[in-house]
Amino acid sequence: MSVLVASPPSSPQRARSRALSLALAAASKPAPLLDVPTELGLAILELALTHTPLRTLASLSRAFNTLIAAILYRQVILDTPQKLALFARTIRGKTPDFVESHVKTLAVTIEHWRFTPASNMDLETIIAVCSGVRILSLPRPRILALSRHSRILPSELTLQSFDLSSVESCSGGTLQMAHSLSHLRIAEPGDLWNSPLSILAFFGGVPHLSHLALARRMDANTDNDVVFVDEVQAILESRPRLKMLVVRIFPAYFPLYCGQGMESSSIWTALEVVAESDPRLMLVAAGQDTSKLSWAHLPGDDFWEDSMKKWEARSPPPK
Repeated sequence: MSVLVASPPSSPQRARSRALSLALAAASKPAPLLDVPTELGLAILELALTHTPLRTLASLSRAFNTLIAAILYRQVILDTPQKLALFARTIRGKTPDFVESHVKTLAVTIEHWRFTPASNMDLETIIAVCSGVRILSLPRPRILALSRHSRILPSELTLQSFDLSSVESCSGGTLQMAHSLSHLRIAEPGDLWNSPLSILAFFGGVPHLSHLALARRMDANTDNDVVFVDEVQAILESRPRLKMLVVRIFPAYFPLYCGQGMESSSIWTALEVVAESDPRLMLVAAGQDTSKLSWAHLPGDDFWEDSMKKWEARSPPPK
C-alpha cells in the first residue's frame, strides 16, 4: 500500500518569504522623509493630506502623527463661532507645552457682532493658552484688554479695526506685548475715532516698533483729519527706528460703497505732503477688496511689501 504524504503548497512559503524580505529591507533603511529638509518634508505631507484621510496618515507611525500635528496647528484660522468653540475645546485637552510649540499663527476673523458671551470666553481661553503665537490677527482690541491671564507675545499683530469708546493706558494683556511687537497693523477704519498716538499708548508705546499701518476714511471729520496728519508726522519724527508707516485711505462709506477717488481726497493730499519729506510714509488706496479674510494676516501674505509696491507704482501727481 502506498502512502501519500501531503506537502504544503509552495506559493504561501514564497509569499511569506517575500513579505519577510520586504519587511527586513524596509527596517534596514531610514524613513524617506528623514533624508529631506524639514520644510520640504512638511510640503510633501501637506500635499498628501489633500489626497489621503488624516487618520490614515496619522496611523502610519508616531513620527507621521507628530509631523501632521505640526502642519495642522502651526497656522490656525477661526472664521466662525463654531470653529472657535471647537478649537478652544481642543486646546483645553492639550498640554500647555504642545500648544505653545505648535500654534505659531492665529487668525480670528469672525465678525465682531457674532461674538456671544460664550465666544468671548472661548477666545479669552485661546489667547491665554496660545503663548507661542508670533503672528496674531483679531477683529477688535478689547479681548486683549480683558484677558488677564494672557502670556501671548506676538511680534506681529493685526486688528481689523480699533474700536474702543475710551482708550485707557495699556492693560495687563497689552503691557506684556509692548516689548515684543515689531509690526502693528490697524487694517480698517473703525466706527469710533481713536487717534494714532492713543492707539500706540494702548499698547504701551511699543518701543521696538519697526512697521506700523493705520487706516483712515476719506471725507470724514475734518478736525480729526488734522489731528491724524499731525500725529502721523509726530510718530515719524519721534521714532527714528520705524522703517515703514503705511496709511490706507478708504472710501467715505466703506464698506457699503467702495468707489474711487481716494487719491484725490483732502486727507490723501495732506498726508502726501508729509510723505514728500519722509519716504517712510506710504499711502495706499484701499477698500476695494471686501472679502471676509482680506484684512487678516494669512499665510503667504506680505502686506508690507505689497504696500511698498503700490506706493512706488502710483501715477505721478498732476502738475
